[in-house]
Amino acid sequence: MRYNLFLGTTLLLLGVCGSAMAGVVVTATHTKLDTRQPATATTYVEADRLKMVNPDMTMIFRGDINRVWTIDTQKRSYVEMTPETMQQLGGQMSNFSAQMSAAQAQMQAQLAQMPPEQRAMMEQMLAGRGLSGVPGGRAGGPSAPPQSVYTKTGQSKTLANARCDVYRWTINGNPEQELCLAPIASVGLSAADFQVLERFSKFMEPIMSSPMIPRNSFISWNEMNKAIGFQGMPLETTIFVGTSPSQQQTVTKIERMAIPANTFDLPAGLTKQEIPGPPTR
Repeated sequence: MRYNLFLGTTLLLLGVCGSAMAGVVVTATHTKLDTRQPATATTYVEADRLKMVNPDMTMIFRGDINRVWTIDTQKRSYVEMTPETMQQLGGQMSNFSAQMSAAQAQMQAQLAQMPPEQRAMMEQMLAGRGLSGVPGGRAGGPSAPPQSVYTKTGQSKTLANARCDVYRWTINGNPEQELCLAPIASVGLSAADFQVLERFSKFMEPIMSSPMIPRNSFISWNEMNKAIGFQGMPLETTIFVGTSPSQQQTVTKIERMAIPANTFDLPAGLTKQEIPGPPTR
């Protein structure tokens, strides 16, 4: 779960990339809503490189060498992802998804034999846990693609000296995120500023079609922009777990500056870990 949320947070900050001609540093406040404890999250962006630093995790994308490093700062370890490992992981996820689909079909057959009240209780419990293939589940299986919808709430805010409008993003009717979206031009950026996002999206493609990976519109930038009707970027994102808001990320500052080249290097002294694969039955 922490990795999923970290991934969702990383993709949020990708939306506030800087110019392809200069480095950009984005500072945000990251708040866990259960404790209200704030922390600083910083993102460093160049045309083909990105580094996102959270209190517990650091993610570095090197488009120039086609590598992603995910660093656990507490354990002093990292996982390296390459195009080859992404293809392998994508195949593993496809196989596991097929197994899950068969298991869900069996589960539905068992539910059909239950008394109506007991069946309704079980379906509600399973849907609340986000299982696909059950009524109300958040992640649709192969036979039921997730229905992704962005709805403008009518609320607006001013963040990082820009006005943004609040949209609620739902999947299969369940809340995924609330996004305060501003036109990219309102913060002095353009479509060219999102080169690194497009490269990162392409790198992640082998696994993003899997229902095991939480859908996130930032990894498919065009999908979100088409849904909202303009090229937008999030200045604030609230991430939901189940039906409850869990974490919030608010951009406070966007600065253009020269970023030292070694900012995007893998730190020395880390232990390499194998990339975790999907669970086996």
